[in-house]
Amino acid sequence: MTFNAVIGRRLCAVLAVGSAGLHASMLGHAGSPVATALLAVMIAACLYCARDLWRDGRARAWVVVALMNLAMIALHLPGPGHSHGGGVVAQPSTLMGVATVVALIEVAVAAAVLYFRSRGQYARLTGTPDR
Repeated sequence: MTFNAVIGRRLCAVLAVGSAGLHASMLGHAGSPVATALLAVMIAACLYCARDLWRDGRARAWVVVALMNLAMIALHLPGPGHSHGGGVVAQPSTLMGVATVVALIEVAVAAAVLYFRSRGQYARLTGTPDR
């Protein structure tokens, strides 16, 4: 593994720690104990991925990073805001906007890493050229 690859995955690990920090900053705005527990689980998951990326950056860690961030985007992007009880819709917060942008960056990086790491695998497995 090259020095640049190590620097790159460690920068992504720092980005994952930043995602955990964004979730932690949302803890005070959680509307219920269930939301608080879910945020705590997300914080732990972000830190777990960050640790894996920092240590060795296996493909499994990159897949988990991509899937978790895609799930976060899918859960938060559909509506223009989120509902607070009696049908009142709040505007998306700046914090949620930042979290969504960070998630998009993490998905793009993870997809790129997985793509470049898997290039040539088809040819090795099947004996035919990778197209």
